This record gives sequence, C-alpha cells and structure tokens, in this order.
Amino acid sequence: MLIISPIVLKGQNIELLNQYKDSIKTNALLMMAAPDFAQKKILSDRIESSITKLIKQEKSINFKMDSMRLVKVLTSDNKKFRIFTWVLPKENNTYVFKGIVQTYNKNKKDYRMIKLVDKTKSISRPYSKILGAKKWYGAYYYKIIQKKRGSKYYYTLLGWKGKDKTVQSKIIEVATIKNNGDISFGYSLFKIKGYEYFKSTPSVKRLILAYSAKATMYLSYDYQTIILKTYKHSKSKKNKPKYGFNAQKADSKPNEKRKTIKYNMIVMDRLIPVSPELKEFADFYYPESNIIDALRYEKNQWKYYPDIDARTKSSVSKKSKKIDYNLTPKE
Repeated sequence: MLIISPIVLKGQNIELLNQYKDSIKTNALLMMAAPDFAQKKILSDRIESSITKLIKQEKSINFKMDSMRLVKVLTSDNKKFRIFTWVLPKENNTYVFKGIVQTYNKNKKDYRMIKLVDKTKSISRPYSKILGAKKWYGAYYYKIIQKKRGSKYYYTLLGWKGKDKTVQSKIIEVATIKNNGDISFGYSLFKIKGYEYFKSTPSVKRLILAYSAKATMYLSYDYQTIILKTYKHSKSKKNKPKYGFNAQKADSKPNEKRKTIKYNMIVMDRLIPVSPELKEFADFYYPESNIIDALRYEKNQWKYYPDIDARTKSSVSKKSKKIDYNLTPKE
C-alpha cells in the first residue's frame, strides 16, 4: 500500500507558503507606489498580516524566502532565528521601520512570532542601550552573521536606517535570543579601541554610522585578504658603538613587518566630515574614497582594524556591491 498523505500535506503547505510570499512581494510593490501615507499604511498592514500567516505554517522556518527585495528576510544558519524587516515611508521624508521575528523557544521546543515596534524617537543614546521587541531601534537589515560562544549564539545584523532627507545611517548590532524565545538587540561584542566614532564608549552596544543622505556607504561581510603593517624599532647592539649621522639614523629606523590575514570580516568605508569644523553634523559626513576599515571576529569579539590594505576585489569595487534599497519613489 502506497502512503502519500505526508507528501500531499507537504505540497499543500508549500503552495500556501508561496501564496503568502507572493502576497508580501505584491503588497510591498504597491506600497512603494501608493500616493499617500494612509494607503501605504494599509498595504504595510497587509504585508504584516501575510508574514504572520506564513510564520504560523508548520516548519515555515525551512521555507526559502530569497528573491525578496523590499521586504528583507534573513534566516540564521541554525534556523533558530528569522527576521523580516521593511520600511514604511512617511510624507515628511522620514521613515517608520517595521519588523517581525521568528525565534525558537527552547523551553517549549517550538517557534514564536514577535512583532517589533520602532521606538527610535524615544531612545536616547541608542549606541549604549540593550533593547527589546517593544522598544526597537528600527532598521532595514540586509545581512546576518551567526557566531557562537560557548553554548550561546550571537547574531550580528548589518542594516540601513534612513532618518530624513539629509541623514542616513548604517547599523551594526548584535541580537541574542533567550531560552523562551525573547529577543534582545544590542550587545557589547565590539573591541573598537582606536575607532574615532566611539572613543568615549568602549562598551558600545551597537555601531551607528551616520552620514549624508546624498552619499553611498559600503558596509558588507566579505571573505577578505588584508595586509597589516607592524613596526618594531631595532635595538642597537651592545659594545659596538656607531658614529656619525647615518649610523644614528639607521638605529632609529623601525623594522616593518607584514602580516597577512585571510578571513570573513565586516568591511566598511571610513566616514569623515567634509571639514573639521563640521564634525558634529552627520549630514556633512561622506565616505573617504580610499580608506576601508574592518571588523574581524576573533577571541569572541568583533575587533576593529583601521585602514586595512584590502586585497579582495569584490570589496574594493563598491559599484558591484552597492545595495539598492529603492525605499522611496524617485522624484
């Protein structure tokens, strides 16, 4: 006797999941073209409804959600965390960020669905705060990096955050999930001594890189070959005095050593103000054309490497890696 019911049920499940996925994509496109905020809000609510129904389907965490553009879907390698984010543009050139997460409840051995609430305006000093789902520093996440320390997983998220028509930001933050499935955003997983943006905050919970809305900043996660230069001053040998200017010059000359590192790492443009007098104003920050910084995960932290000599072509060629958010209609 041929038993086919499990296959039929699986097929029905996939068909329904595809319907919800198509609904998300269609409503996202309609939302971007809608003429006013009221209509955009209605379509955003439809997106949220479709995501909710999709998550509630059995084993939906295994359903591939690629080819999504306006609604970004990221899934961790261990399938214990999935996050949906999208942007609801407002008429005053500001944004509301929308998000839903699907997390694994270790206690109940099942999945939870949690809605994220963008509370950007009420969060002071966001770089220093650990935040939850009901008070989220909204962002449109486009990359997830899973790391493990001991028995605990850490999910580093790379995201974009528009503020208004003058300022935007790139975000690097870490999400963690409790045994009951609750999610937290923000964690001191950064070793960033020497990073000019954060000199006074060594225990920063998230990196917020603000810059002009007219610019394009590169922030990605690549397999990178970098050349690090280290210097050591040579020590003069005892009982062998040297005389003359040239001898003294030789003694003080440092020995240059080069260290090659090949690793997956976060690479990003260095942001600088157009002039020192404007360093307090984010809308005057632009990427420096030839300076790339990096964060490499080592000893359970993201360690900062300034001004790296990047040798991977894909990270240097920014045009090929530019992210087209297409979040607002073109004027």
